[in-house]
Formats: sequence, structure tokens, C-alpha cells
Amino acid sequence: MSKLAILHYLPLEYYPPITNLIDYIAKEQINNFTKVRINSTHNIKGRKEYKANKNSTLNIKRSPLPKVGDKSFIRLFKYLHFNLVTIIGLIINRPNCLLYYESYSAWPAYVYTKYFNRNCKLFIHFHEYASQKWYATTMRQVKYFHQLEINWLFSRATWISQTNTDRLAFFHRDHPNLKKEQLKTMPNYPPRSWSTILKGRHLKSTKKPIKLVYVGALSFQSTYLKELCNWVLKQNGMVQFDVYAYNLYEDVKRYLQDIDSTWVNYYEQGIEYQKQPKILQQYDVGLILYKAHNRNYTYNAPNKLFEYIACNLDVWYPAVLQGPKPYNTKETYPKVVPVNFEDLNNFDWQTTIDKTGCTYKSSEYYCEEVYEEMVNAILTTNP
Repeated sequence: MSKLAILHYLPLEYYPPITNLIDYIAKEQINNFTKVRINSTHNIKGRKEYKANKNSTLNIKRSPLPKVGDKSFIRLFKYLHFNLVTIIGLIINRPNCLLYYESYSAWPAYVYTKYFNRNCKLFIHFHEYASQKWYATTMRQVKYFHQLEINWLFSRATWISQTNTDRLAFFHRDHPNLKKEQLKTMPNYPPRSWSTILKGRHLKSTKKPIKLVYVGALSFQSTYLKELCNWVLKQNGMVQFDVYAYNLYEDVKRYLQDIDSTWVNYYEQGIEYQKQPKILQQYDVGLILYKAHNRNYTYNAPNKLFEYIACNLDVWYPAVLQGPKPYNTKETYPKVVPVNFEDLNNFDWQTTIDKTGCTYKSSEYYCEEVYEEMVNAILTTNP
């Protein structure tokens, strides 16, 4: 039996992979833990608060999250609240296994494993790859936390994971002293329950308009949003584009609201994660719009790639991205297709959407198999 602590500074609701892991533990593995305690923060973007399945061994503790407009002393209080509450909880509960996400959450892990329980088995996961250049220019406290990782946490971790092999290779290049057996990949797949919701619903209508959808964060700097919208408007009703985004800059929000067309629709509340399968199945193509403006984005195979595939949508992604390329398809559908978003005027979308000669292949990317490896590693550690 293991006692597990999970530290995830940023709000759980913004990161489906962490809530999927908690669901997996609560449903499949909860009887193998004497206690699971999760520390995070309250979300400030109006998302429905995530609550794990009711179980006396699983407990989520929230702290306030700093927001734009907070005075400096308020921000400091909120940062200290998370870190101190988390450290106190670790000392009281004395978990024998600790999993933290990203450098934002590193300080309590450092204090606990160095000064209170050096026998605690340590697991670390990164949602994003952060280069050394990024750390050099980020907030002072995160830079300090990263030094604690380099000086103490990384070398003693049982498990350090990135979301794919490319990002893991970059991370290992940044930290060459780490052992290969410490380094793991943990992709961002949706839960297998999605396949039950969508069973038998892979045959799409070929009538126009072809329906495109984008779910996720948006900015002009990091996505091809304007290029896509301009192209859709030129298709004279042959293509419809729906955007579900709650995390975006005000200029992007105004831009979408000001588009006067029935063929571009903006839903500013986004989609709650659990509702995605029923909504996404209404569409033909799921879009990835990231630009390759840094290594993290270039080598990203994002959540939405696998969520679209699970919902039987074709996926169009910018050809400059390297992360989705291993998933390209030609003879099966849902199709995963690279597109030159910088030259959409020459994009033969009608041929791309055509599935003549293709056979259907259901998704094989589900999170339970991914999390099973980590949880088994946690459960095989000595208390």
C-alpha cells in the first residue's frame, strides 16, 4: 500500500491529463493507496471545478491563484499560501511517494524530500518542454525552483517524464547527467470511456458545409487563426469553422466577435472536457493551429490531436510542426494531414477530405495504458 501526494500548482481544470490521471487512480487503483492527497489552485477562468470521485482516501486541497490586477503583496500571499499549505500537508501526512508537475510545483517537493523524508520516492512530469533559454528569462521564483530541481530533485527522481520522445530527448540534452532509466514518456491521451460514447459513429456526411472545429487556447503570435479565418470566408459557404476557446487574449476575442459571418462561430465558454465527445462528433475536421515559434510548440503532439482522433475527426495541422508527423495517415481514417497554413489559397481541401479507398481505423490512443505504467511504478516502491 502506498501513500501518494500529487502537487500541481496550476489549476487542474486547465490540464485534462492530470484530471484523467486522478480519475484513473480513483477508479482503477484507489484500493492500492492508503491515501492520495492533491494540492493545486482554484481556477480563475470560470471552469467547472474538477472534483474526483468521492472516496475517503482521495483529497484535493486548493489555494488561491494570482491573477492580473493583484497587488504585489496579494500575489506574494497567494504564492506562499500554496507552498506553505502544501509543505505542511506533506509533513503531516508523510507520503512515501510524491508526484509533482512542472517547476512551478517544485519547492514543496524539495523541502519535503530533503529535510523531512529522504526515503520518499519522487516522480516528476512536465506538460511542456521548457528550454534553458526559457528558464533564463522566466519569473525569478520559477528560475529558483528550477535550480532546486537541478541541484537536488532531478538526480534523485525515480521517474521524470515528458509528453513525447522528441521533448524527452531535448530535456536529456539539457540534463545529460540523468540516467536513461529515469526518463519516460507520458503522452496526453483521452480516457477510453470516449470510445464507448462514440462507438459506431465514424461515418460522416459528405454534404456541405464541411465542418471544422478548434478547441483550445489562442493567440495571434502562436497560432494561424487569422490565416484560417480568412481562408474560410473565401470558401463561400463550403466550409464552416467553429472555435471553442475560453483561454485567449482580448484582441483575439474581439477579432472573433467582430467577424460578421455565419461560417465562423466563436463559443467563448469553450467546452467542458467531459462534454467534448458529444460535441466534437458533430464535426468533420479538428484543427491544430500552432505556429512553430519555439521548440516546445514545434515538437508538440498536443492533447487535441488524440482527442480529435478519438472523436473520429480528421486532423489538419500546420506542416511546420514536427510533433504530429508520426501520426500522419494516408490509407486509413480519421486522417491526420499536414497543411501549409501560410499558403491556404493553394490548399486542395476537397481532395484532403475525401476518404475514397481509405478504411476506418479506430483510435488506439487512450490514457489508461499510459498511466498504468506510472502508477505501477509508484505502487512497487517501498514505503
